Amino acid sequence: MNKSTALGVMLCPLLSPFIAEASPVSPNVIIILVDDLGYDELGFMGSDDILSPNLDKLAAGGTHFSQGYMTSSVCGPSRSGLISGRYQDRLGIWGNFGAHSQRGFPLNHEMLQDRFKHAGYTTGAIGKWHLGMHDDAFKPWNRNFDYFYGFLGGGHKYSMARTEYTGRPNEWPIQRNAEIVEYQQGDYLTEVFSQEAVDFIDRHHDEPFFLYLAYNAPHAPWEAPQSYFDRVDAHFDGQFETRFRRILSAMMLAVDDGVGAVMSALERHDITDNTAVIFLSDNGYQTRMRRVNTTNHAGNPADLRGFKGDSYEGGIRVPYILHWPNEVPAGLKYEKPVMSLDIAPTITRHLTDDGPQHPYDGVDLIPFLKGENTARPHEWMFFRYVHDIAYRKGDWVITWNDQHKIAGERRNNRELPMEEQQLMLFNLADDVSQQQDLRASHPEKFAELYRDYLALLDTFPDEDYPALFDTPYTVINADSL
Repeated sequence: MNKSTALGVMLCPLLSPFIAEASPVSPNVIIILVDDLGYDELGFMGSDDILSPNLDKLAAGGTHFSQGYMTSSVCGPSRSGLISGRYQDRLGIWGNFGAHSQRGFPLNHEMLQDRFKHAGYTTGAIGKWHLGMHDDAFKPWNRNFDYFYGFLGGGHKYSMARTEYTGRPNEWPIQRNAEIVEYQQGDYLTEVFSQEAVDFIDRHHDEPFFLYLAYNAPHAPWEAPQSYFDRVDAHFDGQFETRFRRILSAMMLAVDDGVGAVMSALERHDITDNTAVIFLSDNGYQTRMRRVNTTNHAGNPADLRGFKGDSYEGGIRVPYILHWPNEVPAGLKYEKPVMSLDIAPTITRHLTDDGPQHPYDGVDLIPFLKGENTARPHEWMFFRYVHDIAYRKGDWVITWNDQHKIAGERRNNRELPMEEQQLMLFNLADDVSQQQDLRASHPEKFAELYRDYLALLDTFPDEDYPALFDTPYTVINADSL
């Protein structure tokens, strides 16, 4: 796409003389995104120290995925992929938008809500934004969201907020669209976001809506009201491996209550069967919040290597649910790899517009979940956070990381000496915990994936989207075989 074409696409919504009316049967869509929740840290995924009855019910009533992935292991890039339906690297995004960054999600690239808005939907975003805040043009109420309630940065305290953009970024204001909210000190932000979501549904239940509910839980700071601690203590008899597991359990119970409230609102308005609800996390495990012993005793030990910020499985594999009555099988555990990029083509399958501005990198999952297509949805996948990468082809994956992390450690990042920074090869079908580096024993497979990775890297970013982040260095120690 040349730059004049890109400018035309950007201005198209402003110049269009009309907005298409949505069909009366147009399904509502709710995306529920949590922040920093590990792969097996919910009841339906096998956790024995997290109380999540509403999410368990959501999974049982829909399809959940044993190999669900985000395209990055940190917030900003993974959200950019989800909201665009494309590898965020195509847009020059492979790092986080910091609190004082002057950058944001490209203004001349379509987001999910744009297509729904142009199809006549009412659109809402509640919770964490983290897709740019320096210029007004980056902010959600200027990006085709009719309603926004939340904060603009990457993290926030749960019980207080300032009314000016001063002090620590995680204390910056809560906004209702362009208005700064007088946040009631002592309120719990997870509960506030849940109530905002319910209110949005109550206001718009009689028209098609798209709601993006992005909780900041269980991102730091780790805090919850005493009532949640009381409930998890009573359920688990106060038995937690570490104090952080107890905090995580309390924080996720608050999220679970919110999911229950959202589903109750749909039922109250008799629109559950016409609403697609997607739940997933923006990346994998937090270091300190993960159990020291990686084995759950509830029957689903994940034993994944790595954490948030890593391209190992623990940083990119996440809990993932698609609940859509009459469209998605109920009670299905789908075993083939899927991605957050699949959300966009799946939930826009019914729209009658001309399709996305750019081809999606994801696929419509419905034919795969119904058994109409028995192939893998993806033959290859790519993951990146700045210089840490993973490239997967079939069950084989090459990974490179510059950090060594240990569950529960206080200082959760340590740079490895350069001689230890090796590109490794794993077979996930035989070694999901990524303990057996097969690079030396399978040099042809290693060379194949490394060649494919380099070819893919040459295509990023698209010519219309310059790189927004520097890459201090790229994969090294790859050519020593």
